[in-house]
Amino acid sequence: MKILHYIPGFNTGGIESVFLNWYKNLENSDITFELLVRNYNPDSPMLKEYLNMGGILHTLDTPALNPKTMFAFRKKVSLFFKTHRDYDFVHMHVADDPFILNSARKNGIKEIGVHAHTTGYNESYKQQGLKKMIRDHNVNKANHYFSCSHEAAEWMFPQYLNRVQIIHNGIDTVEYEFDLEKRNQYRDILKIGNALVLVHVGRFSEVKNHIFLLEVFEELKKNIPNVKLLLVGDGDLLPEIASKFNDENIHYLGARLDVPEILQAADIFLLPSKFEGLGMSAIESQGAGLPTLVSNRVPLEVKVTDLVEFISIDNGVEPWVNQIMECQNSLVRESTTHELLTAHYDIKQTTRDLCQYYKDI
Repeated sequence: MKILHYIPGFNTGGIESVFLNWYKNLENSDITFELLVRNYNPDSPMLKEYLNMGGILHTLDTPALNPKTMFAFRKKVSLFFKTHRDYDFVHMHVADDPFILNSARKNGIKEIGVHAHTTGYNESYKQQGLKKMIRDHNVNKANHYFSCSHEAAEWMFPQYLNRVQIIHNGIDTVEYEFDLEKRNQYRDILKIGNALVLVHVGRFSEVKNHIFLLEVFEELKKNIPNVKLLLVGDGDLLPEIASKFNDENIHYLGARLDVPEILQAADIFLLPSKFEGLGMSAIESQGAGLPTLVSNRVPLEVKVTDLVEFISIDNGVEPWVNQIMECQNSLVRESTTHELLTAHYDIKQTTRDLCQYYKDI
């Protein structure tokens, strides 16, 4: 079977990580993946890894959708599917980009699925209204529905919940399992000594709530001077935030592929997001045995282990500071592999589940 995955902008984020993990764990030679993007970041470590593994990339070369680019984008989508009609399935990782579904269906591709990876939008109300109109059209025209969580499914396609296939955002449990030797090695590499180390993994966008996170850090330093913050990820807001919060104890690490090792070096993981489809980085942090503090806007399903604590982002930074100070008194790292396997968050199994779904169509 030949599967086309559509991801609008391939950078280094959660959706890209999910796709790459599936691609790396394909075991069935009867199933092949190809990738279609609207635009991409050529410097993305994830994209480079995909291409180095022989991955096939198709691009529609449209950085942004707006009234000036919409007509040209429609023509590019139409031409692509006229010349690529041999896909057995189109797997759309967003439902609010226009023309993809209609053009694929028009050119004879019958099986099309949309995948819910989020529970909200960053855009203005006007932009949200347009996106919702496109999303509703695509959802109603699709014939397969995937989601990373029940909350994301309820947000994107509440009318089709009985048809939704939950595909867990699995991780390589062996790769993330706590390793004291790696921890010591990476603490040396990152030059963080014996400090209390907080870590966050996520793109610099409004939804990830970096300003709030950094305000938490500034308040925490008043109580724990020897503390450091590792921020992993890139994004449009990175330059502005790095300029505003210029502190030698804040390490802006950029987009990385060595996230498992960085998590080994850390002590506490923070995810104060305004909304999430699931919060895959919090699954990774649990895999590394880290106390994982997440906002009250993150789906409850992210709590795979007892390491997760939900904290409101509506009551200021103090509850977060207090919880971090409480966590620092009990930093014992234990294996969570059994819990992750039991909850079906092993990447090999989730990839098998997805491939079996395709084959059963």
